Amino acid sequence: MGIFSLLKPKKKYRPEEVLNAVHYNRGMLWEKIEQFKVQLSEIQGAATHELGKPQEEDMQKHYPLKHNFEGGLYTREIFMPKGSLNVSFIHKQKHPSFLVKGKLSYLNDEGVVETIEAPHSIFTKIGAQRVFYIHEDATWICVYKTDATTPEEAEKEIYAESFHELPKEIVEKELLLCQD
Repeated sequence: MGIFSLLKPKKKYRPEEVLNAVHYNRGMLWEKIEQFKVQLSEIQGAATHELGKPQEEDMQKHYPLKHNFEGGLYTREIFMPKGSLNVSFIHKQKHPSFLVKGKLSYLNDEGVVETIEAPHSIFTKIGAQRVFYIHEDATWICVYKTDATTPEEAEKEIYAESFHELPKEIVEKELLLCQD
């Protein structure tokens, strides 16, 4: 889930201030989120997870993942602690996502901040990338189609490091939207 996560920032921010700040710059939402990730990575206490690699110790401690592979499906469950700020990978396939515990605000695909409470389901589109602020300890579950047998293999198949890896028509559609 999280490429960059920040636990307990030193300054108190309203979630809307933080999440809305991501998309105020010009350009595509993916580019804005990338700039935001760079800013987060410079803050002491930021934890990272590299696509296709085992989860690092700090991430395991604060953002434990549970994995299940069965019948061509990969179920990925992550715990996100209250007060954390998280940026997901870019999704290469559409799939259902479920908030089964907690409350969070997130930046949706249109750049609008939504606040949701469990139980809640979202159908994630190709190209989606989430930025979350966690109001209450939260558990988020995603279900993906894959023949992978390890989390590292699955990540490489279902997530992208950059929007440039997405299908051309998805990127072109986003380019048209940001020109409006």
